[in-house]
Amino acid sequence: MINIQSLSLRAGTKLLFSGASLKIHAGQKVGLVGTNGAGKTTLFKALMNQVTIDSGSVAIPADWVIAYVEQSLNHTSVKVIDFVCAGDSAYDQVQQDLKQAEASGDNDALVKVYDQMDRIQGYQVPSKAKQMLAGLGFADSDFERTIDCFSGGWQMRLRLARALMQRSDLLLLDEPTNHLDLEAVSWLEQWLASYEGAVFVISHDRDFLDQVVKSIAHIDQGRIHLYTGNFAAFERLRNEKLMQQQSLHEQQKVQMQQLKSFIDRFKAKASKAKQAQSRVKALERMEQVAAVQASNPFHFEFFEPKQQPDPMIQVENVDFGYEDKSILQQVDRVVRAGDRIGLVGVNGSGKTTLLKVLVGDLKPQSGKVIFARGVKFGYFAQEQLEVLRPEWSPLQHLLSLEEAPSDQEARDFLGGFGFTNQMCLEPCKSFSGGEKARLALSMIVFQKPNLLILDEPTNHLDMETRDALDMALQSFTGALLLVSHDKHLLTSIVDQFWWVHEGAVSTVQGSLDDYLNERLKMLQSAKQENRQDSGVVSKKQIRQNNAQERKRLEVLLKPQKKAAEKIEKQMAKAQAELDRLNEILLDQSLYDGSQSELLQEYLKQQAKLTSDVEILEMEWLELEEEMESISNNFK
Repeated sequence: MINIQSLSLRAGTKLLFSGASLKIHAGQKVGLVGTNGAGKTTLFKALMNQVTIDSGSVAIPADWVIAYVEQSLNHTSVKVIDFVCAGDSAYDQVQQDLKQAEASGDNDALVKVYDQMDRIQGYQVPSKAKQMLAGLGFADSDFERTIDCFSGGWQMRLRLARALMQRSDLLLLDEPTNHLDLEAVSWLEQWLASYEGAVFVISHDRDFLDQVVKSIAHIDQGRIHLYTGNFAAFERLRNEKLMQQQSLHEQQKVQMQQLKSFIDRFKAKASKAKQAQSRVKALERMEQVAAVQASNPFHFEFFEPKQQPDPMIQVENVDFGYEDKSILQQVDRVVRAGDRIGLVGVNGSGKTTLLKVLVGDLKPQSGKVIFARGVKFGYFAQEQLEVLRPEWSPLQHLLSLEEAPSDQEARDFLGGFGFTNQMCLEPCKSFSGGEKARLALSMIVFQKPNLLILDEPTNHLDMETRDALDMALQSFTGALLLVSHDKHLLTSIVDQFWWVHEGAVSTVQGSLDDYLNERLKMLQSAKQENRQDSGVVSKKQIRQNNAQERKRLEVLLKPQKKAAEKIEKQMAKAQAELDRLNEILLDQSLYDGSQSELLQEYLKQQAKLTSDVEILEMEWLELEEEMESISNNFK
């Protein structure tokens, strides 16, 4: 087991841990949570011996293999399949040993390498790697491409796949869902459920934690507190603890009452629509953890739209693509007032492209997008943080908007997004990704949109900010289009889903869970077809496997074949000499008595050669039987 005892650890001058202790047993799956800056990633580094601890101890069994996602790629010209297979260190070592043995011509070494390949079931590794890549969204045509052909997000998936390939006892995952789409997240949840080692995972995705972990390690005030159960269970226990504390101020009690009123109001609305039942469950969860929600430092809400034209957007026969690739084909959609739409589909299917066409960043090749008069949209793009001016403070950003507020109004408004009076004046170039995302959201909220178009708004947000955004979107009365891999956010605020797939945009029938289950079934069906077709379709692979097996057999038989060839040469030489003597002994003059001594010598030689040939034949037959036995056992 992992045994952290009385750990004290600093990051620069900041004390992260003081006397912290934690035990994780073999096979245990634990989620690590805590506020940003609490030391979650630093704790991972301590487990991997990458930072120096001030005091205490971190003990991991010496025979445990630790798998983690590498932070950088050193060789981007490597093929995808080779890169992922090499994540299995045992397989990678055998491959290196095989190359060395083949180069040296050492048959004994080759035999040992092939034996080791059998022991580790190495011939199954490429197939496992391909299944893993398929689960993470890669196509068969990607396997032979090099890593440098892919964007940063897809390279992150490759690093994740490489880590999952390791035959590990402990798997460390730091925000593994950040670069995944919903489908890949669902696949990863299933994969981790069947993983037999211990899992220690940092995540701000509460639904992912609920599906994957059985314990929560919470970092709070330099200590680590372990809770049994998933994240939902941890949140309920934490809520009870907060309720029992005498420090639950009157202001928090007021906030709790407001929250409960909010929940009652929107739960009644959600319960009227069958497709919105997931929102009822989300609101019930919020009600169960009201004290936790009330203690959230972030509180903001969207303004009531002044007008809500209906329909808001009409998309008519829209086509869009690039020179070599069509992305959207004949898209016909309508966004009505009050719609709450989630876009689903694998990364690369065209979700972001569709949003950019809607907001006018991309022009359709044919068809048209019609906005109703009075529509005012707020657009949060995936690259939204790049729009911020690094030298400007949050206050400067807000005061630069149309209909700018007064200085004090801007400060009060930014306070709801966690920006203190001091932070309001600091250049945002030094802000974290989460702080920049909060600033970008605040600017969108302030502009009072009646249509929100959000593309992965939670990528850089911690759990508290996600909860604040969740509540704000719950009460937003305008229309909403959302792309997110955060299943909890989707299920709590979205009423209908559009599936972007192979150029088409269609309405999903059923809930988000129904859609994800269907997608997983499709993936499993494709895997099964690949297995069934491998005996018919992949003749090349069969030939390659057969050639590899023949090569292994040749290596095993090589000593016996070499000995047999030597005996055959000796037999041929002895038989030739014997045949020559037999010809000589046919001469009748040898038997008239005058050459008796020479006759005796020839007869002795004949007897010896006859005996030698018989012995060599017996040795040759024994070698043949030995080779036949090896061949039979090999099959």
